[in-house]
Amino acid sequence: MRYAIALGILAAPLAAQAQTATGPVSVEIVSNGQVQVPAQRYRLSVTLTAKGKDEAAAGATLAANKTKLIQALAGLNVREAQGEVSTTNSLMGLLMSFGSMKSKPSFTLDTPEEDSDETPQSTATETLTFDAPTRAAVESVRAPIEANGGKLDDDVIPLLTDYVGPTRQAKAAAIKKAQGEADAYAATLGLRKSAITKVSEKQDPTAGALALIGEVVSIVAPKKDGAADTVTVNASLVVEFQLSR
Repeated sequence: MRYAIALGILAAPLAAQAQTATGPVSVEIVSNGQVQVPAQRYRLSVTLTAKGKDEAAAGATLAANKTKLIQALAGLNVREAQGEVSTTNSLMGLLMSFGSMKSKPSFTLDTPEEDSDETPQSTATETLTFDAPTRAAVESVRAPIEANGGKLDDDVIPLLTDYVGPTRQAKAAAIKKAQGEADAYAATLGLRKSAITKVSEKQDPTAGALALIGEVVSIVAPKKDGAADTVTVNASLVVEFQLSR
């Protein structure tokens, strides 16, 4: 019993010391920041199809319909998506680059049954991407798309024209969150000051994968009323602090 009491008395100061630090302590925190911004444009995917007696005929009809559709949508201020150089290493950045990928038609041969009087036909198919400036413009394009042998994909992706400002806001949010975590570390260790010594945008594979998953979820998850017209911008940083008295 005496030995147990003695050990307990000795252990108490050690337990208290485990929660305090006398000198500077470095801590590295992975922090994610997020902001929601009203959409500035909407990316549409349109599938065009045309038929002909052979590939040449089907391709010619498709090309003619494509030209008419582009002209009709331009009159509604909806234009072919252009690829931009993204300033963000993110899924949104990848989506922004899709407009630079030139689409090419594909062909299939429709072969009738042996006892049918129908002649073989070739079907040409091409997928185009457009950017509409408003949600109302998205709804206005359905009629001309269908009139030119096209089908509008149900998934319309809200995007921004300028990602630089929102990305900086997301980074600022990440730093603020990291600062809160550093202050919590300092309080736990009996320290008072937490000074930032380094900020890095380099991500380890795990943190990068988690950030990408979060961005995918923000795009494909069901939206609440009004949220379908907002864009979620994420930023993930590694922030290093020095904790001291």
